[in-house]
Amino acid sequence: MKLILLLAGSYSSCVKTQQIWQETCTKQNIELEVIDLEHTQGQTLANQLNLKSFPALILNQKVIAVGNPDKQKAEKIAAGLMANMAS
Repeated sequence: MKLILLLAGSYSSCVKTQQIWQETCTKQNIELEVIDLEHTQGQTLANQLNLKSFPALILNQKVIAVGNPDKQKAEKIAAGLMANMAS
């Protein structure tokens, strides 16, 4: 499984969100690609998915979470994804 985290820039909240998702994905053995909205690839992805809220966590071209979760929320989302993959 590969998740994409689309960030709005180098804001402190985005940096913190990236750290939380990176740690969570590492624990769950989930691949995480981080893309910045300031780059062409990020702008293209945001346009394709019609995104208006950031940061956005994406799986298979579908937004599965937006905003800045705390560790517990991120771990709950990741655990749910792993459970769905197992079933």
